[in-house]
Amino acid sequence: MLNKNGWGLQEMLILSGVLVLFLIVAIFFIYRLYADMGNEFNNDYYVSMEEDLERNALIYLEDYYNDTLTSDEVTIATEVLEQYDLGVILSDSMGRDCSGYVVASKSMGKTNVKGYISCSNYTTEGYEEWRDN
Repeated sequence: MLNKNGWGLQEMLILSGVLVLFLIVAIFFIYRLYADMGNEFNNDYYVSMEEDLERNALIYLEDYYNDTLTSDEVTIATEVLEQYDLGVILSDSMGRDCSGYVVASKSMGKTNVKGYISCSNYTTEGYEEWRDN
């Protein structure tokens, strides 16, 4: 309690402890906020690469693919896209190489494409390594 001389040691230690506790909680939540923002940026980066693969695969299918596309899945390797100058730079935000491919099929007259990539810290759900060879 306050006396004529001001705060006592006990009151000051309790107040300091409460302030330190609030500071630790605040730092934790700020750290989590920045970590979540970083993950969101990275996921947008990888989704953008997948979309680029899909866009270029559609161009390849329309302009260069000689066979008739059916409901059977066709795997389009990134090396094939590169041969027609439709390659996508597959590297993560740290500059490390990634691998990828596109699976295409036709259903009810509509061409369906899905891009898959695998990087050191991100892999598209459903990625199958054997298709990338």
